Amino acid sequence: MKYFRITPGKDGTRITYPINYQHEVGDKAVDHLYYDEQGKLYLLLLIPDKDAVGIIRSGVEELTETEATAISTQHETRIEKITDPAKIERIKIKISLAQTLTSEDLKALDPEDPTLGFGKEQILADRISVQKVNEAFL
Repeated sequence: MKYFRITPGKDGTRITYPINYQHEVGDKAVDHLYYDEQGKLYLLLLIPDKDAVGIIRSGVEELTETEATAISTQHETRIEKITDPAKIERIKIKISLAQTLTSEDLKALDPEDPTLGFGKEQILADRISVQKVNEAFL
């Protein structure tokens, strides 16, 4: 996997890209992250090794995996989300009836536990690991 930082332009509220950007660069990306650093807009792209030939050009910079992961960690937040609404509703009912929660219920309430209930959305840094595994099997 290769990691590239693009510096797109801005025209008011519109983002502008170089000529042929979408076909030559954007369509090859398997994931991305827009972020702002000191008032400047950047786009971080993940591109499979096989598609990364010829990507470097004006306004495109190659980064290391460590740099890409650090950017994601710095600019994104892992947001908690409900991954099993029905299970959470059953837990709420148990609580309202003063019933004891099972260990499975408690796991479902822990966003760090893989048990469905509550979880956290993945950020790009998390998805980089997944993409590396996927690319290794292709």
